[in-house]
Amino acid sequence: MVGFVIATVVRLHRHVHHYSRNASHQSWQSGVFAGYTPVPDEAFAKWRGSAIATATDFMSSGTWIQIEHPVALYLAWRTDRAVRLVLSVPMWPAAGGSLDRVAAGTYDPYYRQLASALVGDGRADTIVRLGWEFNTTFFRWQVHTPAEARQYAEGWRQAVRSMRSVAGQHFRFVWNPDLADSGLDPATAYPGDRYVDEIGLDVYDRGLTPGQSSAQRWDSLVQQRFGLQWQARFAATHRKPIAFPEWGLVHDPGSGTAGEDDPGFIRRMHDWFDSHNTAFENYFNSDAGAGGASFAISGTSFPHAARVYRQLF
Repeated sequence: MVGFVIATVVRLHRHVHHYSRNASHQSWQSGVFAGYTPVPDEAFAKWRGSAIATATDFMSSGTWIQIEHPVALYLAWRTDRAVRLVLSVPMWPAAGGSLDRVAAGTYDPYYRQLASALVGDGRADTIVRLGWEFNTTFFRWQVHTPAEARQYAEGWRQAVRSMRSVAGQHFRFVWNPDLADSGLDPATAYPGDRYVDEIGLDVYDRGLTPGQSSAQRWDSLVQQRFGLQWQARFAATHRKPIAFPEWGLVHDPGSGTAGEDDPGFIRRMHDWFDSHNTAFENYFNSDAGAGGASFAISGTSFPHAARVYRQLF
């Protein structure tokens, strides 16, 4: 939802250690996006009392050179080999591009070069989050018509074939709509089971209407047309695990729809991960969000929810 602003930020070099205050018996991999906030991965792991296994990150993407050769990413992650990177890969840079050219294979050489760079830097196990949140208006690869959905799906296939052609790779590819309803079924942009390893969804604690209770917000997140239940059913039909590259609380008191300090959301998300075939989840721990909203559970906005998070995670 809010990751686009990361694209121009150079992350500082940091180390991630293992902490075992709360030994976890969960079957999925648990992690974070700490991003450009003052709470990097190491501090977040210390704060919650357990290691992170996965971490969402975003590439600088002004030009193809930045995508092909993500130098800032290398520097940030070079020594953090214990953490599996969930890398948000743009379909094309801000300098220009289009879905029809992705579908035509025009950008295949760039995807191959990125794959070679990742393998060469010891990141052959990267989880690739290509063209994320395509069912929103946040990104240039947005999909809102059947024709765009067909182009997106073909472009995804082109990119995956290109990246998998690089020797030594063992990437996983997470297909990642947002929990949103643009009017078009996200499934129309699904590229096929051969090209997808996990079915992702980005989930934030917002209600459909102002003033909803925690339980009402949760029901809407589960039951709305392309919500959590839709993801679970779609993934089960395609025999894929589910994943959550971004999820989190929302501090946005002026909106009336934000869940704010909502321990119920944390408990329910944890139970949802536990009761479904979940591959990984990364909490979006950021103070700087879209429209001024904040999501950082390790800050001061969510003391009650933070206490529950630390107990469960």
